[in-house]
This record gives sequence, C-alpha cells and structure tokens, in this order.
Amino acid sequence: MISTYAFRLFGDLAKKAEPYFPELREDLKKANLKISSQEYLANAFFASLLTFIIILPILAFSISLASASFLFGYLTSVTLATLLPLLVFFIYIRYPKSLVMQREKEIDTFLPFSTLHLSSILGSGLPLHKAFHTFTEFSEKNAVVDEFRKIVYDIEFYGLDVLSALERAIARTPSRKFREFLYGILSTIRSGGNVYIFVKEKTADFFLDYKRKLSEFSHSMTIYTEIYLVSVILGTIFFVVLTSIVSTLGTLQNILPLQLFMIFVFLPAVSLLFLFMVRRAQPFWE
Repeated sequence: MISTYAFRLFGDLAKKAEPYFPELREDLKKANLKISSQEYLANAFFASLLTFIIILPILAFSISLASASFLFGYLTSVTLATLLPLLVFFIYIRYPKSLVMQREKEIDTFLPFSTLHLSSILGSGLPLHKAFHTFTEFSEKNAVVDEFRKIVYDIEFYGLDVLSALERAIARTPSRKFREFLYGILSTIRSGGNVYIFVKEKTADFFLDYKRKLSEFSHSMTIYTEIYLVSVILGTIFFVVLTSIVSTLGTLQNILPLQLFMIFVFLPAVSLLFLFMVRRAQPFWE
C-alpha cells in the first residue's frame, strides 16, 4: 500500500535517478528483496519526505523554546530538517548492500559443513540434480541450503537444466566463495570431470580456510583479552586506588563522583565495546 503510493508520487523521479545508482539493481537481487530498483528509490524518496514533514515542526518547536533568537531557531531547524532526510535516504540506499554483506558472511560460514554434507550425498552416485534435491530436503535450514533450494526450484519448477540453473545461481549469489564453488561444478560438468571428486577436494580447502580463521580468531582473542585486562580492569583499579590516596593528602577534592563515573559508566561502556569487537572478529555463530 505505502509502496504503491510512494511510486505514484516519486515514480518519475525514481526513473530519472536510477542511472545514478547502477549497483542498486544487483544489490536488491542478491539481498533477496523482491522489489524493482525504481520502486525502491521511490520508497527512499517517500521516506525522506516523510522524515522532513515530521522532523521540521518538532525541531522548530523545540529549538524555538531553547533559543531566544527566532532567526537562529528557524535556520537551525530548517538545516537539520534538511540533513536528516538526506541521512535517511543514504541509509535506505545502503540497506540492500548491508544485507548482501550479511548474507555473504552467513553463506561463507556454513559453506564448509554444507559442502561436506553434499559430498557425502554425491558419493552415493546420485545424479547431480537429485543430489541437490536430497541435500535441501535433509539439511538444516541455513544460507547455503537456501541457495541450493533456489537451484532445485529452477530445475523442478521452471524446467531448467542443471547447467542453466547453476549459471543463474552464480549470477545471484552474494558470496564470492560460493560463486567460485558453483562455477567449479559447472566447469567440471562441461569438461566431463567427476563432480564428487571436485566437491570433496573443495570441501577440504574450505575446512583449511575455516581452520585458519579459527586460528586468527584465537590469536585476536588473546590480544583483546590482554588489552582488556591490562588497560581497562587494572587501569581502572589503579586509578581508583591512586585518586583515593591522593585525596587523603588533600590534593584533590570531591574525587568520589569521578571514581563513580569510572566504575559505573566508563568500565561498563568499555566492556560493551570489547564485547562488540569480539563479536565482530568471531568467524562463526553458535
């Protein structure tokens, strides 16, 4: 409903603006967002306009109360009400790319284990399209299984052959590793090679890369832990002890608020930052 109304308002503008965002169409397809680039741009323009309409009176009223100058309050509210819609538009445009990056990371995470399962199925001698179907049917749901399910859907619903379905999957997947894996299967079929041997060897390479990432994560965790313990925990304790000793000598006055800030604000904030860094460095999910 909202998307239809947005396209009526900004459809022509979105059509003119589409050439300035050449990657948007591919990002939408790889992010699995079933919407055209023109419709998405129209939604972005509509969201920006809605932000301007809502934010302008709120800012004008708030700044007029806080400022004694009407001209300053008017100019400030107009400036902020103009910048915020631009920020909303930028975030809206960047959202599909962030989804693509997230899907790529998820696919790369589950790829070694999924290809191991697929290689065991191929080892039974099933035809490739039957092996794909069996893999999607008896595997737990994850990003790699979703990609193979699309391949099976192209074969069974649209009637494509395996080669054409693999070519479509190569064009739409956001993961470089998975794209190279599918392209390797495609090349192996065309050259008359053994797909099972290729998948088995590629699985071994994926696990070597996964092992390397685990080793890098373990090394990073050691460094992060040392920095956290020495700089944050011991630093905070040393600061509290030192300021307590200095305050007893009469050099510092009213040191208690600063100590409370270090213990109840600074230390939790840095701890959350540390957890965020660990989460970002983590190469897998539990």
